[in-house]
Amino acid sequence: MTDLNRFVLRKLAFTGPKVQTKELTFSDGLNLIWGASNAGKSFIVKALDFMTGARSPLPNIPERAGYDRCWLELDLPETGRITLARALKGGGIALHLGSIQPGTDAKPDRTLAAVHATRTQRSESLSGFLLNELGIVDKKVARVLDGTTSPFTFRFLAPYIFTEETAMMGEASPTKIDPRTPDTLDKNVLKYILTGVDDSAVVARLPVRQQKALNSGKLEIVEEMISAAIAELELLFPEDDVETLDLNVQEAEISKTVVSLSQALEARQFELDAMRQDRRAYLDQREELSVRSSEIAVTIDRFGLLAAVYDSDVERLLSLEEGAAALLAGAKRPCPLCGADPEHQHEVHGLDQIVRSRQAVRAEIAKIKAERLDLTKAVTSLQAEARGLDLRDNRLSVEVAWLEMRISDARPGEVSSRIAYEKLDQARQRIREGLALKARIDSLEKRRATLQKFRPAKVPRDQIAVGVGHVVGHEFAQEVQAILAAWHFPGPAIVAFDDKTHDILIDGKDRQSNGKGVRALMNTAFKLGVLAYCRRKSLPHPGIVSLDSPLLTYRDPHNSKYGELSADEEAIKESGVKDWFYRYLLDHTQAAQFIVIENDPAPFELGTNAKVTVFTGPRGEGGRQGLF
Repeated sequence: MTDLNRFVLRKLAFTGPKVQTKELTFSDGLNLIWGASNAGKSFIVKALDFMTGARSPLPNIPERAGYDRCWLELDLPETGRITLARALKGGGIALHLGSIQPGTDAKPDRTLAAVHATRTQRSESLSGFLLNELGIVDKKVARVLDGTTSPFTFRFLAPYIFTEETAMMGEASPTKIDPRTPDTLDKNVLKYILTGVDDSAVVARLPVRQQKALNSGKLEIVEEMISAAIAELELLFPEDDVETLDLNVQEAEISKTVVSLSQALEARQFELDAMRQDRRAYLDQREELSVRSSEIAVTIDRFGLLAAVYDSDVERLLSLEEGAAALLAGAKRPCPLCGADPEHQHEVHGLDQIVRSRQAVRAEIAKIKAERLDLTKAVTSLQAEARGLDLRDNRLSVEVAWLEMRISDARPGEVSSRIAYEKLDQARQRIREGLALKARIDSLEKRRATLQKFRPAKVPRDQIAVGVGHVVGHEFAQEVQAILAAWHFPGPAIVAFDDKTHDILIDGKDRQSNGKGVRALMNTAFKLGVLAYCRRKSLPHPGIVSLDSPLLTYRDPHNSKYGELSADEEAIKESGVKDWFYRYLLDHTQAAQFIVIENDPAPFELGTNAKVTVFTGPRGEGGRQGLF
């Protein structure tokens, strides 16, 4: 995680299937890359811009032959360290969490689109991801005077982060985002960066021609909708004239009939339901009677078996009684007490024992006959109950038959009433659909009349306030003036903010009135001033400033392609700005990361808080010849 809510570049790398990986690492603070021309120094700034979403392809320099992918490792305030990978041909960006080896075939954690996408769009973009890291979400800036807005993208921040050599010394304002962007958008982007207030609240007003075209389109759509509604109404009522069709009267009459029929249908349905409910109750009673009759029949059968057992027991006991009488008579027969045959009777039963046996048998017979009598009574009672159940079942059967006859007679009337009700209801539904269509037609005709009366509103020339206001512009100019003072810029170096161009004036002179080297320093001071202003106001800024040839004033007029120095450049070259420029950057490395591309070394040792990379050039000996 980084401090001050800023980004920190860590490593830029290039890979290819059959070439050696080339890497360039960065320190947290000042990074100076200097050396011979045609060594790939300017390519570095272009590559950094490309890896943060620039759509323009990288220059196809001979040195990059064989390389097909670019990698950028950096630290972010929220996500932490990530590594981005992108084909040199362009397209989307692969995002890997953490630090990974360039050239790896590992599957990315996310795939981001190069084109900015808002939160409501499906594809996630690199621009949205990076802006979210800065806390910038769904911001808008007005791009033209009528208030039409565009989503704020990371590409709007890019000119304040990456300044290439051509733009560095150019005559255009440092606020220029792209040659194709209107000045209104450029100025409003600077306004948002310096204030944190976007243009989401602006209500756009179209020019007169666009208002007329838009109204004409709306009128055409409304007329098509009217024609479609009339055609639909004619399909519903093909036999009627839709212009004179009075559906309200028809709807009232048919609704009255439907209500009456509904009440009759409800009464018939209630009567049918009552009869069905009674029939169901009778059938349930018959079911209960049937169950009870079955239970009685089973019980009577079981009682019959019990009666047979009783009769058998009585017969056996009577035999015992007869046997005891025989003993009393002295007859030679099997013993009725022990069952022994006469020849085996070794014990002569006493007379008293035989008498007691007869008495016991008679008592048992009497008991059984009493139980047999109770059983007969129970059976008689059950048989009587069964006859009563049969009679009740017959009566219920008659009731059920009578109800079924009534239900059968009532059902056709209920069915015919229901059919009639459904037909009337369908007719009423058709009338109501027609009423809805007529209401829609009336509403559309009113809308058409309103559109036909439309008169476009004239749009004021300066419909919205554009760009930075006087107060913020003055504060920003003071910030830039403090930077020039820290550089020991020659002269009084009074800085003012030009409301018209949104550029700075130094001692009253604009950018075009100065030489290339002074324009480069003005551009550099402007970009550093934006960074310093945002830090002082706690406004979001990536905290990276990459500058290609900011010290053009110190070129060798005999070897440089930019030729002789102008008078103002000579004055700066003699003032020692170069030394103080580097000292200023070293003093501010806690708040930002600086990448400086130059042809010459720093005028003194930059110390441990800086990383110096030297390119010796294609013909150089020792060290690193260039980026590739």
